[in-house]
Amino acid sequence: MYKKLIREIWENNGEAYLVGGWVRDRLMGATEDEIKDIDLEVMGIKREKFEKILQKYGKFKKVGKSYEIYILNNSIEISFIEAKTSIKECARRRDFTINSIYYNLIEDEYLDFFGGIEDIKNKLLRYVDKNSFLQDPLRILRTAQFISRFEFSVEDSLEKIIIEEKEEILKVPKERICRELEKIYMLGIRPSEGFLFLEKTGVLEKLMPELSSLKEVMQDRIYHPEGSVFKHTMMMLDVLSKEERTLELFWGILYHDTGKKETFPGFSGHCEKSQEIFDREIIKFTESRELIDSVRRLVRYHEEPLKMLLKGGADRISVKKLAVKVDIDKLLKLYRCDVLGRGRSDNSEELDIIESIGAVYQKIKNDLKPIVRGKNLIEWGVKPGENFGEILKELYEAQLEEKFENIKGAREFYFSNLAVGLVYKGI
Repeated sequence: MYKKLIREIWENNGEAYLVGGWVRDRLMGATEDEIKDIDLEVMGIKREKFEKILQKYGKFKKVGKSYEIYILNNSIEISFIEAKTSIKECARRRDFTINSIYYNLIEDEYLDFFGGIEDIKNKLLRYVDKNSFLQDPLRILRTAQFISRFEFSVEDSLEKIIIEEKEEILKVPKERICRELEKIYMLGIRPSEGFLFLEKTGVLEKLMPELSSLKEVMQDRIYHPEGSVFKHTMMMLDVLSKEERTLELFWGILYHDTGKKETFPGFSGHCEKSQEIFDREIIKFTESRELIDSVRRLVRYHEEPLKMLLKGGADRISVKKLAVKVDIDKLLKLYRCDVLGRGRSDNSEELDIIESIGAVYQKIKNDLKPIVRGKNLIEWGVKPGENFGEILKELYEAQLEEKFENIKGAREFYFSNLAVGLVYKGI
């Protein structure tokens, strides 16, 4: 569809070029079906005529202040300049040379003014223009994203200006920072490389001081021969395949051990402390209550599989009680990252407990729905009141401990164990 749009713009005396990710990814060997980012640069056509053409291809909206952008069908991004403009000057305002290459579909011709094609061959990140690069400080994080995503190296001059201008990243809205950090993990071949670059340039210390400071916290060499908590965390980022990664796991990995600095050297209670730090820090990046609640649970309970291992294994009751507190599937993935994200050669016991917990969970996951409801208590003669919540809580705890398995057993348990105690309490 976008190819027809391009041709029609040229037929109406305008100019339209494919730019950015489409061109870069094509030059890196991706097929057109594999390329998801469709970015166009349109110029030299009257706005009224341009918008009339766009209407044929779907719905569009305009965004942006410094540079006007049209979004077509929520998928195609079009930079629009009404006047005839130098393509080279348009390319100059782009971030990296590898993103400054223009493709003329009509002529089947690449326009490369700043050596982007050669940089792709050499797997090198260079800025196009120092002044334009700094106009959007988010490009600091995009550098880290491309390092992890494409395994490119960074030209010294680019690294230097990031070090010099790292404070600028704090001017970027938190939502944009959050999305770019998440891209480092979700799109990266080796996400750790992106974060190591941010640490090297001092950017990570500005954004995540609690994480950056973990490089000073050393661990027991028997269980963590890799050394510092920071190195362990970086290794964890690379464990899962792209298909397995989620945003909850990303934030869980970053913050799961942040409490170890305050609980050094024994690390007792570090899970609880890590959750406190996460709760305090995550609001700098997102306000998504669903994401925050899911991650804080992962951080709080990330050592539970190890505790089960030390107690002799996974049993039904322990897994049930854990499953009502945290998403077991995500917890086991986080624990797998924890186990494999270190320098030990033999992790068989920990991997076995992951498999064991997973097997038990598959057997009990349908038994977690509360058997007793408020209407059942009323049927048993309990008057509605503040005690309802307490009674239901105690009954659910008994259900998880398998003291009954149906409503009949629940009623018998209530009258045998709870009713007398509630009367004694004056309820």
